[in-house]
Amino acid sequence: MTEKRSIIPALLLTAAVTALAAGFAAFAPVAEVTVTPHEQIAPQDQALVHIDFFTEKRDAPVEGVDILSSILRYELAVYDTEGIHDRLLSGEPLAVHIAGQPCTAVLEESLHGTGSFTGTLSGDGRAHLTISGDVLRGYFETGGVAYWVESTGRYDTESPGKVIHYLFSSADVKGLSGCYLTLYNISNGDLKDSGYPAGWTEADFLSAGHEIVPLTDADLVDLPRVNETLRTGFMEVPLSENETMRIVEGYRGKIAEYRGNYYVIDFITA
Repeated sequence: MTEKRSIIPALLLTAAVTALAAGFAAFAPVAEVTVTPHEQIAPQDQALVHIDFFTEKRDAPVEGVDILSSILRYELAVYDTEGIHDRLLSGEPLAVHIAGQPCTAVLEESLHGTGSFTGTLSGDGRAHLTISGDVLRGYFETGGVAYWVESTGRYDTESPGKVIHYLFSSADVKGLSGCYLTLYNISNGDLKDSGYPAGWTEADFLSAGHEIVPLTDADLVDLPRVNETLRTGFMEVPLSENETMRIVEGYRGKIAEYRGNYYVIDFITA
């Protein structure tokens, strides 16, 4: 009997502790949603494409930099490419200011070890970054406007080891000849409604009277916008006069074959 009576208080104590624990749990603080912190920086110090905590705007012109004549207005900036690359590989989003507006870029490496990252920009936008050593190439699209980051090929005198980049938007590009890339992957069914079945082989194209030309990685060195679109799917990016002429001379009106897929490469004039 003694043993039975000694068990009851122990059970009551356990029940009381359990109830108290449940009560405290009910009032425990709720885990906060992670919010990407944005850099608090004066508007005049923000670059057009400002990757927060990794960007320094530059105002002075750079001697010897040859910007395309089709770009009416641009800005200069340097980026901590190593810091950006490490942040992206960690899976953390990037806090960005685009034309002064804060937003968040969520990017994933498209293929391991390539340094090429593609993803979304808050507000139904898109983004693509390619990082190679000290050089950054970027494309951001938001609010119907596209923004680019390109290398000048010159190193900054204020921050040794950092390449100066130029930044511009689609609103700053004059009608280069008004040329914007269009690229369709026939093998993926992009043009199935236009009479190009996705399953067509080289023999099918030849029998239909089409000329097939190879597109190699070596060719893509001189076709940077075509190269970018092949990897990101972004369409209607502005073309330089040089790339426009290469498309006219080598691919317009033909079927391009690249790594087993067939493409139609052309451009529109705005």
